[in-house]
Amino acid sequence: MIGPLRKTLILGKPVRYRVRRSLRIKRVTVEITPREGMVIVLPKRAAAGMVDEALTQMSGWIDTNVDKYGVREGPLRSELTTGSALLLRGERVVVQLAALPEGRKRARISVTGDLLLCELPPQDILDPRPTLERWLRREARGDILPRVEHWAQKLDLHPSRVIVGERKTRWGSCTGRGTLSFCYRLVMARPRDLDAVVAHEICHLAHHGHGKRFWALLDRACPWHKETTARLTAHQEAMAL
Repeated sequence: MIGPLRKTLILGKPVRYRVRRSLRIKRVTVEITPREGMVIVLPKRAAAGMVDEALTQMSGWIDTNVDKYGVREGPLRSELTTGSALLLRGERVVVQLAALPEGRKRARISVTGDLLLCELPPQDILDPRPTLERWLRREARGDILPRVEHWAQKLDLHPSRVIVGERKTRWGSCTGRGTLSFCYRLVMARPRDLDAVVAHEICHLAHHGHGKRFWALLDRACPWHKETTARLTAHQEAMAL
């Protein structure tokens, strides 16, 4: 559970942040992303005073990165309501929220042209983000898994497992055991750019680091990968939910 926005001074300038506790970590970490803003993650039983220690010890890095990502005043996420615009497979769609017809309880989301219709239970209309996120995750799996199979066959490199979920700082990753993880928000990217991210991670099954052999393989397999990197960097704010 993440806490409310707090305000502090870093090198004499105001910064907003939130605090989250986690069972998975053993030391304090600071995460800064466009989608979440600045989040200080504490071990579950850590003293609250460790927040101030982290702010002091990492003040220079924090000051640089809250400006880099434009989140000095908090996350870039805006209210999601009728008329909000999102990217879906590289195309702009406009959200329309509507109450479910009487007698129906399960949310339904559909796309017609550039309209993303979200039919929701009345209690969910004020906060449609969780329902929309679940739908995007399902859509992402449907897009990503076939592309993993395509590139695995093309390069004869096969992952042991594929995970589609949230990635706060990267679009994809590959573990030493062959597990590939992808951010569900890649469903917002152009199909060509999704392909480049998948190809990148598949190439890591052969070369885990970013050495010359890795880049040579990726250049041959996916010559447009540099264009994708530039485009995803430029559009990271638009691809935040």
